[in-house]
Amino acid sequence: MNRRNWVMMLTLFVTMALIASACSGASQRDSGSSAAPASNGSSVVQSEESPAEVKLRFAWWGNDPRHQATLEALGKYMELHPHVKIEAEYMGFDGYVKKLATQFAGRAAPDVFQYGNAFSDQLGDFVYDLQEVRNLIDLSTFPESTIRDSAMWRDKMTLIPAGIIAAATIYNADFFDKYGIPHDTVWTWDNLLEIGAKVHEQNSGAYLITADSDVIDKLILVPYITQKSGELWVNDDYTMNVTEEQLTEAYTYLMELYERGVLEPFGDSTAFVGKMEQNPKWVKGEIGMLFDYVAAYEKYAAAISEATIAVGPFPMHADAVQSANPLVTSNGFAVNKDSEYKEEAAKLINWLVNDPEAAVILGTHRGTPASSSALQAITEAGVLNPQVKLGIELATQHESLPLTPLSDSPNVRVVHAESVQKVIYGRSTPQEASAEAIRNMAEKLAEMKAEAQ
Repeated sequence: MNRRNWVMMLTLFVTMALIASACSGASQRDSGSSAAPASNGSSVVQSEESPAEVKLRFAWWGNDPRHQATLEALGKYMELHPHVKIEAEYMGFDGYVKKLATQFAGRAAPDVFQYGNAFSDQLGDFVYDLQEVRNLIDLSTFPESTIRDSAMWRDKMTLIPAGIIAAATIYNADFFDKYGIPHDTVWTWDNLLEIGAKVHEQNSGAYLITADSDVIDKLILVPYITQKSGELWVNDDYTMNVTEEQLTEAYTYLMELYERGVLEPFGDSTAFVGKMEQNPKWVKGEIGMLFDYVAAYEKYAAAISEATIAVGPFPMHADAVQSANPLVTSNGFAVNKDSEYKEEAAKLINWLVNDPEAAVILGTHRGTPASSSALQAITEAGVLNPQVKLGIELATQHESLPLTPLSDSPNVRVVHAESVQKVIYGRSTPQEASAEAIRNMAEKLAEMKAEAQ
């Protein structure tokens, strides 16, 4: 073979080899997509190439135990997925929604954030519809009712539930022993008055219960009325069910709690909104119990390490139509609709809510896990506190209507709180305040309806 022919054959061989290599590389790149997640939250990545770096901002509210658990979980996720970098942004609940709203207005909101469906009347338009990435999130681990009742807003899936909660009484067993209160007391709104008044008669510095402005609204006034009426305060069509007569009765009851020394004075408790475990009277054992969601049990127990803190049933009228204490999604995780990394955000959420390792790290700091795989993981690991479990079990013994974004709207709640405080401070009678509250809440709902259209 002459030199010219040999060179031509060599050139042809090299060219064919390069073409074959290019085709093989293209085939490998095409097969590099992530598979749908397994039920334990993991994903199978088939690509041999290193994924491009992703930077996610992740925001949430909570207390120090929640912050530490979340930071640990995010650290583990970054260890498992080195291409993902997560910037943590966290704070207390006070001001959280306002901050998010400001960030959305300035197009500077985080990619992933803790969210409650009650925020949707304010922030729902900024939230990504997670139905668009449901192939990346295993929803089979959640009860259908949890998604339907707590994660949907105007046909949009706003969040993936992190935990479910219910309210209960969280009480100091030593306080009960001191004042002769049986631990198995079935609480009604009537015996709260009777037993609480006796406690205060024995010790003018002791109170059976304490409550901040949020608890007064959500866990005293609303249940007091809806247990009798069997209806949510606000309908999905922006109309109201609560009446002036019902509000007057509830306000009158609230004032009787204060006047008879059952409820710690508002001026003393209001400094501890959302952090009642820091209330000096609770820490000193001068408060018998409070109403809160059972997920908060551990922070109250930790505040009085030398006392026995336990969980009991939520108060109900003897003839209640419903408990007004539904199992609800405490909060969940949502995605910014303008995020550059929606799919990566969805994968992170799926891991946080479904992966057994994540479940054990996060524990019950956002409520009892809504995902069956996460619940199984923390049960097997002994992470689920028996008292938290008891609180959930007590709530399931009674029927209750699920909350809706409108019936749990912070906008309506803020308007109502203004009238409640006028009653507490003696600037309005229960009758005057109830008329004002009905009028102002109706006006706010009309505004919200107009904005939604």
